[in-house]
Amino acid sequence: MVILASSICTKTGKALVSRQFVEMPRTRIEGLLASFPKLMTPGQQHTTVETETIRYVYQPIGEGMYAVLITSRQNNIVQDMDTLHLIARTVSDICDVADQQDVIMHGIDIISAFDEIISQGLRDNVDISKLRTIMEMESHEEKIQEIIERNKEREAKQELKRKAKMFEQQRREAAKRGMDPNLGGIGSSGSGGSMLGGGRMGGVYEPLISRESEPTRSFAAASPTPSSAASFSSGARGMKLGRKPRGADVLGAMKDEVGLAENFANNMSISGHAAAVDAAPAAALAPMLPPVDMKDVHVQIEEHITAIVNRDGGLEQMEVKGDMSLIISKQEYGSVQLSLVTDSSHNAQVKTHPKIDKKRFQTESVIALKDPSGSLPLAQPVGVLKWRIVSSDEESIPFTINCWPSPTNSGTVDVNIEYELNDTKLELEDVVVSIPIPAGAQPTISDVDGVYEVNRPRSTLDWQIPTVDASNKNGSLDFSVSGDDAGAFFPVIVSFTCKKSYYGVEVSSVTSSDGQEAVDFSQSIALIPEQYAVI
Repeated sequence: MVILASSICTKTGKALVSRQFVEMPRTRIEGLLASFPKLMTPGQQHTTVETETIRYVYQPIGEGMYAVLITSRQNNIVQDMDTLHLIARTVSDICDVADQQDVIMHGIDIISAFDEIISQGLRDNVDISKLRTIMEMESHEEKIQEIIERNKEREAKQELKRKAKMFEQQRREAAKRGMDPNLGGIGSSGSGGSMLGGGRMGGVYEPLISRESEPTRSFAAASPTPSSAASFSSGARGMKLGRKPRGADVLGAMKDEVGLAENFANNMSISGHAAAVDAAPAAALAPMLPPVDMKDVHVQIEEHITAIVNRDGGLEQMEVKGDMSLIISKQEYGSVQLSLVTDSSHNAQVKTHPKIDKKRFQTESVIALKDPSGSLPLAQPVGVLKWRIVSSDEESIPFTINCWPSPTNSGTVDVNIEYELNDTKLELEDVVVSIPIPAGAQPTISDVDGVYEVNRPRSTLDWQIPTVDASNKNGSLDFSVSGDDAGAFFPVIVSFTCKKSYYGVEVSSVTSSDGQEAVDFSQSIALIPEQYAVI
């Protein structure tokens, strides 16, 4: 009971992409696919065709293409249909199924997806969410590292501004003392002569560039670059070291410290321990949502939220991306109408499918086809609505975490973690707050709302709260652990499952194309934390 091959072919049986899971020559699979269109009966809605030895399980995708599974006749056809639907959804995510050339261009990605779904001819235990995570091949640790690098760059710029301000202040103080502010602490004599350390007066002046930097430049870690050294030994007569006008740009006077920003970025201590934390991805920590009993009309709503907050409480990034897909199983429901409910308080950017009546959606919040006589494709998810919410307001974060590490004089750090549900219409389940701890350390818990677990392989303390809702919107965890570095407890990674939408969108009713007959439907809603962290 194995799957022999998984293929994408044209209506004429030409193979575009095919993956065999048993030993089978290319001519054999091409012959089987070439015979496949001849076995179908025109006008029938069946999705299986059998010969004496094999069975074709197929589903139309796009224009003029089929997703086909070639199996033995003894296979469980229900399981094969479920596998086929997952393959069709995955192919739609990877490429444009309306363009055969695009399918061929993404052939390697499609075959990789086939291998993730089917292993040695048997279906693996994966769903569309997990498969998307695998196919994206995104590293959560890499994202955290990128955030840390951006923070380093920002703090380096701030440090550079601070040093520039200090330099300007020293220049002004030098001017008040009657010194040339552009000479960096070089005194001026009224007799027409000047002296710089071991330099000599009169004639051609050759400064001793090998001596230590002047006090006003003591913050520069790098020695003068070749270009700046050349400017010093230009052979100019007299004291030409500071011939810039008084109003010259302060940063321009610091050109011999060109490595300053790089040195600060490399030596910044922000989240130095965070880069070494093997923080688990949120998708790996959060359990999968239970399956939904799909009816003939099924609405699938998925939102992916990204919320990055710095340890001081400032919002670094907040974004929610959502999409609504419609899956129709019967031809008679191909042109149904969906009445929606949304939260207008969010400033969302909303887009509808080109075949959806946009004006009616804007005025009535109804998803309906522009052409009432048209029909949506059967047995495959069709994206009818997409939205995006971006915010810089800290109050827009639905679930906040505050981490307060406090080093003591006894070689330990007392850590207080608090959570608060700001958006009380949401109900978060299986919440896991993962806090990095020193490797091999054993935390001492003094107070906890919920339960906790020490994850030795990742060196984290996983705080687990079964449910966070309006009745349980606050909680805290207090513990102490050996160490002295307050920055070692970041980044804090949050994961959860949620069956409600941040945007507040849901389907209130489904009716026939004329709006007269109510249609039974099912819907699933998932708010997925793509990246939720305190850095």
